[in-house]
Amino acid sequence: MGRGYLHSVLWIVLASMLALIAMYWLPDVAAGDWTMRKIDMLSDLRPDSAATDSVEKLEVKNKIDSCRPGMTCIDDMSGLEHQGMEPLWLALDSLGSLGRPVRIAVLGDSYIEGDILTSDLREALQRRFGGSGVGYLPMCSEVAGFRRSVQQQFGGWTAHNGNDPSGYSPQWANLTGHYFMAGSGAWVSASGVRNFLSRLDTCAQSSFYCMGSGSASVTAEVNGVPQPQQTINPSGSVASATVGGRIGRVRWTVNSTSGSVAYLGVSLDPDRGIVVDNYSLRSASGFQLYNVSPKMLSDFDAARHYDLVVVMYGLNVATSRGSNYTHYHNKMKEIIDRMKAAMPRTGFLVVGCSDRAERSGGSLKTMRGVLGLINTQQRLAYDCHVAFWNLYEAMGGEGSIVAMVNARPRMANLDYTHINWNGGHHLASIMADAIMWGYQCHQVETGQIKKSEMK
Repeated sequence: MGRGYLHSVLWIVLASMLALIAMYWLPDVAAGDWTMRKIDMLSDLRPDSAATDSVEKLEVKNKIDSCRPGMTCIDDMSGLEHQGMEPLWLALDSLGSLGRPVRIAVLGDSYIEGDILTSDLREALQRRFGGSGVGYLPMCSEVAGFRRSVQQQFGGWTAHNGNDPSGYSPQWANLTGHYFMAGSGAWVSASGVRNFLSRLDTCAQSSFYCMGSGSASVTAEVNGVPQPQQTINPSGSVASATVGGRIGRVRWTVNSTSGSVAYLGVSLDPDRGIVVDNYSLRSASGFQLYNVSPKMLSDFDAARHYDLVVVMYGLNVATSRGSNYTHYHNKMKEIIDRMKAAMPRTGFLVVGCSDRAERSGGSLKTMRGVLGLINTQQRLAYDCHVAFWNLYEAMGGEGSIVAMVNARPRMANLDYTHINWNGGHHLASIMADAIMWGYQCHQVETGQIKKSEMK
């Protein structure tokens, strides 16, 4: 009896091991933007054989023929279409007379969740060009308690986003894929913070955004003082209510809604200078932007115009066996082309995938497929006539995420994928340097400064 039982157990164990080994050859399982991680029982025994062992260098004519040693420069591939970095450069040229803040939107996944990286990028640019405030916030957020750059509270909202198809109506979705429906007395408050980064404790204006075909009556409290009620009439578009002053804390309340109105978010903005908005969506690949209608893009651009949109996805696209990202290229090209058409005065910057490690040959190395994806993203930017920045190269290339995990203080998490606040600060300073170098190149070309004055 015992021998029979042991015999059966051995067969079950063997069959299980064979089944797990065989799962390596199964096709990738995906649901929407989510892809199941590949199971590879023999990963430590496999040789390191990346499908692509280098990043392709496209011939790009930059405005300045050299990049500062050690810097990864932005490649502007826009040509005569002028929807790379030029709209941002021209807005910065007109900083004093623009009549609004220069705005940058960063679209990304969990890599920038909670304002990691973007908070430090915002501070670096605001120190250089002026500005204050944290920018745009969704009405509510599952990571509000994790975010250090603002104190946000809310109540009475029903949240919808592209990751949850239940009751989701894509026509309401904005750049994050989020929208919100208001219950009775729905409210949101946001307070500036001290002792984290500078220029976040106060701002000059706050706006409340909604869209639809009805109307909404809203009231703001600024620093605890009630302001006059405002009525927003979207008329089938995106509309907003705004309050100004030296705002340290603002609370918006929906008093009543008539017709069909969806709510989007609030902002804590400067009246001049620059602001960087964080649009993160966990598990996103960028494909969720396919559901954002051209009309919504155009309407939101009219209500809150961006001089630069940074497209920063990749971690949810890269796979161990990724060598053919043709489907990703074609779909993202359609998405970016639609965004360009709907936002014709906006520049676009594609940021290549960051380093991500996997165990191979008994050690942690850059995931096979990352370099192939970066090549595809570079080609995507080239084919869309926009700008490209190689984050992988900027952070140190092969093995850089492992180095960030091993750094003291640690700059990345033990999943060898995501950065932490220290890593965000580090990478944001590199990105800010690349942006400011690019702007100086523009200033040289337009005769505002001499090449010898670049720094």
